[in-house]
Amino acid sequence: MNWRPFLYGCIALLLAGCTSDKKPRKRRTSTARVAAVKQTAKTGVVNDRSGFCEKTYPASGPDSIVFKWPPLQPLPGQEATQPPELTGKWTWLNLWATWCVPCMDEMPLLARWAKSLASQEQEIRLELLTIDAPDAGAKVNAKIAAGLPGPVRWLRSKDDFNGLLESLGLDPHAAIPIHALIDPKGQLRCVRVGAIHSLDFAALKGIITGG
Repeated sequence: MNWRPFLYGCIALLLAGCTSDKKPRKRRTSTARVAAVKQTAKTGVVNDRSGFCEKTYPASGPDSIVFKWPPLQPLPGQEATQPPELTGKWTWLNLWATWCVPCMDEMPLLARWAKSLASQEQEIRLELLTIDAPDAGAKVNAKIAAGLPGPVRWLRSKDDFNGLLESLGLDPHAAIPIHALIDPKGQLRCVRVGAIHSLDFAALKGIITGG
């Protein structure tokens, strides 16, 4: 008996079984991250369809929040100074630490975005609030000396971090980096938990321009 036709047939069936009949997955597009961000005229609530914000707050009314600085300590080798009033223009508050790798990785992006907004006559105040421990002065100074995209403020202690998270409407397990957008009247409008990405610029700009 000639087994070759039968053997070839079995090989053909095995090869056919290795190919998938599933349709190839479509590559995710970036449209979800840069969808329009608008503020409604009646309430001033940020309507963030991009998913940029973890929390959003209205410009006025009972649910609005005036941002208040948490307790701060002087930067290493400096005297205590009063933090600025966050009014007059939009403020981008970034919570970071020297030990936080994604925090440091996104610093150049923060710098480029702030510069790009300023070039488009949408200047934004960038404030960097480190949550480093009080004994991390040398590390904080080293990062400042290496160059950071904005002025640095230093949280007084780790115990104040939970209070800060609560003031932002976040639970105590939220992890840095955390970004907060504060409008020119000092009202907290948007809080984001997690690192930013290059595709998020349109969402950020949409928030500060009102869509």
